[in-house]
Amino acid sequence: MYAHLFSINVYICRIFHQQPVIGASISFIIMTLFSYLLNKKYTFGGKYSHQQLLRFLVVSIIGFTLNFVIIFTVVNVLSFHYAIGEIVTILVIPLINFTLNNIWTFK
Repeated sequence: MYAHLFSINVYICRIFHQQPVIGASISFIIMTLFSYLLNKKYTFGGKYSHQQLLRFLVVSIIGFTLNFVIIFTVVNVLSFHYAIGEIVTILVIPLINFTLNNIWTFK
């Protein structure tokens, strides 16, 4: 799934000539919607509840914030290519999101 996140960001940056932070933000929002639906149906199951949706959104906001901070730091502070930042986010954020969703959102 996070490979798609990377692909969307590359597409937004190259085709629409947007800054990497904007591309990463847009792609993260798109993938969050798909992530909730897929996690609810295939990973955690159970019945739908508003509490789970709100918790999922909180976890997503944490992930979004981390995504923004990592991309911004890699591109603007360390002056690396945005793809390096995307690789870091692909390795870090899924682990954090899964852990938080597993122990808090869908418990």
